[in-house]
Amino acid sequence: MIFNNPSLITGDIPALDRTNLSETKTATFSMGCFWGPDALFGALPGVVRTRVGYAGGKESSPTYRNLGGHTETIQLDYYPEVIGYVELLDTFLNNHDVTSNMSTQYRSMIFYHHEEQASLAFKTKEEDPSMATIIRRYSLFHLAEDYHQKYHLSTNRSLYKAFRSIYPEMKDFVYSTAVARANGYVSGYGEISSEGELEALGLNETGGRLIYEIWRRASPACSP
Repeated sequence: MIFNNPSLITGDIPALDRTNLSETKTATFSMGCFWGPDALFGALPGVVRTRVGYAGGKESSPTYRNLGGHTETIQLDYYPEVIGYVELLDTFLNNHDVTSNMSTQYRSMIFYHHEEQASLAFKTKEEDPSMATIIRRYSLFHLAEDYHQKYHLSTNRSLYKAFRSIYPEMKDFVYSTAVARANGYVSGYGEISSEGELEALGLNETGGRLIYEIWRRASPACSP
C-alpha cells in the first residue's frame, strides 16, 4: 500500500535517519505489553531503532494469537557513546513492576547479549531481592506482526500516513530512528526543546506543530 500525506512532511529522508555515529549495540527486554516500551525507549536520545516481537519461548513461529511460551518483547539498537546500558536498565526497572510474577505473555525479562550486559543485569537483581525479573542469555527474537509496530503512532492516522509516505516499505518504517522518536513523542515521552528536533523528523512546519501539540498534551512534564 502506498501512503500519501505530503501536507505534513518535507519530502526528504529525515535528518535523524541520515546520521551514523558509530556501531550500535542491541538490548532486549520484556516488560508487559510491548506497545508502551516501544514508545518509551524510542524517545530516548541515543536509541537508534526499536521493534517489538516475541522471545523467551521454544516455538519457532510465534504469533500474537499463538504465543506459546514466548513473551512480548522490545528490542532496540543504541549508540553506547550516547546512552549506556545502565541507563537503559534504569528505564526498564523504573517503568514496570519488576516484583510481580506476571503471565508468560507479560512477564518481566532481561535478555543479555554479552557478558557486560549480563554482569550489570545480575548486579541489579542482587541489589533488589524482590525482583521477579527473569535474566536469560539472548537467543532468538521473533518480529511481531506489522500492526503492533509503532502502535501509538499508528493511532494518529495523519502522522502515520505521513511517515509511511516517506517509508512505504514496512521494514524501513520500523527501523527508522525518526519514526521511533515520533512514536515516543505522540505517547508523551521524551523531550522536545527546539524546532530543530522536529525538523529532524522529516516533518514540515505543519507536521511539527501537530506532533508538538500531541506531545505537549500527553507529556507529564507539561502538565499544570
